[in-house]
Amino acid sequence: MRLIYFILGAGVGAPLRYLIDKFFRAKYKFPVGILIVNTVGSFVLGITQLNFFVMGFCGAFTTWSAFMLDVDQNLQNRKQVTLNIILTFALSIAAITAGLAVN
Repeated sequence: MRLIYFILGAGVGAPLRYLIDKFFRAKYKFPVGILIVNTVGSFVLGITQLNFFVMGFCGAFTTWSAFMLDVDQNLQNRKQVTLNIILTFALSIAAITAGLAVN
């Protein structure tokens, strides 16, 4: 049963991440969508008791690989890469801290 919850969570998280990222990439050069999903996913992890649905959802919704791909593809734009790294880490840490405080 745990595996089913995990799969269901991932089945919701991955398409939602894709749609959010696609929406924001059409509007901005900066990877706003990935920044949003990583921040929101961190907050969700903070406010919830870990269960297999949440682990599946957050694991598929948040994305280290897309974040690193954005960093790698924009290495020539050091300001953007630096801002992306700082914002991703700072906002994700702040979000999980806020989520834990709410919980």
